[in-house]
Amino acid sequence: MTVAVHAGYDVAVVGAGPVGSLCALAHARNGARVALLEANPKACHRLAGEWLHPPAVRMLHDLGISLDRSSNSSTCSGFAVFPEDGSEPILLPYPDESTGVAYEHGALVGELHAALEDEAGVDFFRGGRVRTVEDGRLSYAFNGTEKSLAAERVIGADGRASIVRRSLGLSPQRATCSRMIGLVAEGVSLPHQGYGHVVLGGPGPIFMFNLGAQRVRIIVDVPLDHWLPRDRVAMLLESYAEFLPGPVRCAFVDTLRRGNFQAAANELQPRITYGTARRVLIGDAAGHYHPLTAVGMALGFDDALAVARNGDFRRFVANRGQATRAPEYLALALYEIFADHRIEAVAIRQAVYRRWRASPAVRDRTTRLLACEDASVVRLGLTFVTVAVDAVFSVFRHSHDLPAWRRAGDMARALGVRVGNFLRGY
Repeated sequence: MTVAVHAGYDVAVVGAGPVGSLCALAHARNGARVALLEANPKACHRLAGEWLHPPAVRMLHDLGISLDRSSNSSTCSGFAVFPEDGSEPILLPYPDESTGVAYEHGALVGELHAALEDEAGVDFFRGGRVRTVEDGRLSYAFNGTEKSLAAERVIGADGRASIVRRSLGLSPQRATCSRMIGLVAEGVSLPHQGYGHVVLGGPGPIFMFNLGAQRVRIIVDVPLDHWLPRDRVAMLLESYAEFLPGPVRCAFVDTLRRGNFQAAANELQPRITYGTARRVLIGDAAGHYHPLTAVGMALGFDDALAVARNGDFRRFVANRGQATRAPEYLALALYEIFADHRIEAVAIRQAVYRRWRASPAVRDRTTRLLACEDASVVRLGLTFVTVAVDAVFSVFRHSHDLPAWRRAGDMARALGVRVGNFLRGY
């Protein structure tokens, strides 16, 4: 039986993760009547975004959400990159001494849900599983009953498998680029407190950060050709453990052997659409990239606030196109540079290291792009082309005979293809 909800809503938000919850809160603070539906309240305990760049923290603060009360959180000052050759790590601090926050995902969702409880303009349907979506209305199952509600606008914040996205006839297919294993190592600390550690040398990069005192989140990227139906714990121990600092390595090994870890797929879905004026897509429902650069939460929060501010859908789309392009390209480029072991990628990686070590300005520009503080595709493009040229000249400088020159020429052509791909994307 379908039970109609007689009172209509200005906005129905599908998905009550961090982005959907913030979206509902922002709309309510702007005077809208909001329905918020979450199909699976336990989804907040999955392996998901926990690193918040400074703009994301500011967005939460502006809505009255403070993230400094949890024992499972840490202040973040930037990134420390550990090259695969064992050389000194490269510190990339956030510009202007700004700070982010690493916050356990479930605790972050809990903070946002607590804020929603006090918001009179939001009706929160925990366990409300949306069945169908159309312009102005959606149907959902709630407490064993089929219901429907009317809303002027439906916003899909329901992640990669978004039902709002499917309702628009968009393909649900995503490209899986790798797998990841996530765990929390207890009783250890990282060498550079307050920094996210990117450790290279294994088949894929490792990302580590503190989640409170003596707690370290470790996320291991596993290329698809290493994700085989065999003893994956043994593969992780053999291929990754040696690159971790001593105490962290011991905790990593012990936690893996006890089976205390989670696995997830890293998927790519370019942001080619934000839906329509009546059915809007934000966050991972609009698009998602590899989590190495941690831009997903900042972009999703900005989506949520932008759609709450802009009643004009065309203006919202134009705003998001300008704000998201550079962080998305950087997320793709850095993952490719850090995870790819082909000769031209290694050359680019070495050129990036050289430029980071030599120039504080380059380090500052990188973190501004990483943190979504700088949305200039032009500056990102110039940086990428400069690094590629540096890599080519470095190879030719070390080529002293004809075979070496031929190999250098092959690599230069491969680099040219990568630069061409970037320019075509732009």
